[in-house]
Amino acid sequence: MRFGLIFFITALTTLWGGVSMLIPTATAYLMHESHAASVLLILSAVIVGIGGLFFFLLRKHQNPLRTKEMFLATTLIWIFFSFISALPFYFLIPNLSFTNALFEAVSGLTTTGATVLNHLEELPKSLLLWRSMTQWIGGIGIIFVVIMVLPALQIGGMQFFMLESSERSDRSAPKTAEIMHSILFFFLLLTLLCTGSLFLAGMNLFDAINHALTCIATGGFSTHDANIAYYQNIPAIEWILTFFMLLAGLPILFWPAVVKRQWNIVLDNEQIFTYLRFLIYSLLALTLWRLFAHEIQPAQLMDTIRNNAFHILSIVTTTGYVSDNYCDWGTFAILFFFFLYFTGACTGSTSGGIKMFRYTIVRKTLSIQFKQLIQPHGVFIARYGNQPISENVLISVLFFFTLFFAVATFSALILSAFGLDILTSLSAVLTALSNVGPGLGSLIGPDKTFFLLPDATKWVLMINMLLGRLEFVAILVLFFPFLWRKNV
Repeated sequence: MRFGLIFFITALTTLWGGVSMLIPTATAYLMHESHAASVLLILSAVIVGIGGLFFFLLRKHQNPLRTKEMFLATTLIWIFFSFISALPFYFLIPNLSFTNALFEAVSGLTTTGATVLNHLEELPKSLLLWRSMTQWIGGIGIIFVVIMVLPALQIGGMQFFMLESSERSDRSAPKTAEIMHSILFFFLLLTLLCTGSLFLAGMNLFDAINHALTCIATGGFSTHDANIAYYQNIPAIEWILTFFMLLAGLPILFWPAVVKRQWNIVLDNEQIFTYLRFLIYSLLALTLWRLFAHEIQPAQLMDTIRNNAFHILSIVTTTGYVSDNYCDWGTFAILFFFFLYFTGACTGSTSGGIKMFRYTIVRKTLSIQFKQLIQPHGVFIARYGNQPISENVLISVLFFFTLFFAVATFSALILSAFGLDILTSLSAVLTALSNVGPGLGSLIGPDKTFFLLPDATKWVLMINMLLGRLEFVAILVLFFPFLWRKNV
């Protein structure tokens, strides 16, 4: 294990975090927020100084990472960046505990969107921008992890996303750099398009920038306590956010393939069609129920469809925006959104959750099993696109499902031990593991924050956020002794 190389990469990330903090620092000066500007500038200077020092001392360690080193480096980067991101919250919000500051930072970087903050309109604009930036940085960061790291680790069937020449050789560097540039370009492009659309619809420029950052990152942080309900008089804003959440839930590499007219890549990515079908069926089910159960008039149909589509996309893509308290719609709605916590959009997007890719693998495998029961002597092969689904892929997908439900059950038991009710315990854990954001119930519902939860439960939820964001194994495998043996 080359710890020098691992800490060199962590130092580089720390340096990047300090430099990123200069953006809200400049915003604070422009907004005449003198106190915030001074604090952010000092924090940026200290972080850049520490990161730069270790970067200089460890600069000779620039070799490609081995597989086991990826586990530790990926985990350390997320943990270090979380602590760095928490500092502005801790120093700029009076009486905010470090636990709450770290919770906000972890929720931001993992694009979960669960918040402990109230009275957002009273906070410095520069701090709100940093809060939104943490989600955008975390969103682009997890795409790199999903596409560059997890396939090599064969986590949850991610072998299908293995890059060509992925042996970490010098020959793979141009291919990797090209893909990373494409990812960054389209991520920026979607953010700019979303910003412009929201601004033209009626948002002020500051809110448009912040909501674009958190929408494309499927994070869900807003600049208002009321979240998107603040703009309930401008229906176009809901439609725009719904549309861009739909796009953000697609694999980011979908866009370069479309531009290059590589239709075979698009058509072979079957999770995209599973994702779109699931959204359509969900919208039909919720709309029909609300029409009959709430006796909605025909004149209200379009408003109902807009409201339903917005919240379904918000939960499925794990963005977590809210424009209405759907817990007030009835028991069916609560259970409906509870089960949506188990979904997630496409692998290769910023979405959290189990994701459509894994459901597609399971569905196809079950279909083959049923065919085998009906025709015992038939030969059937489950395929994803043009590739047969191997036993290893199926095992890794089932392993992911097992880990997800095991961690969710264990964590919910811990939360219930602190006196939280069943709905609060389960929804809090699921919203953290799936990086969704809002919970269910009277304590952490869509119109509430997580501030009132005991501090100990917040630490449990922070661990769950990181586990869900890094696909479980990237962290859990660090606790297996065999990893630390020489030459493993």
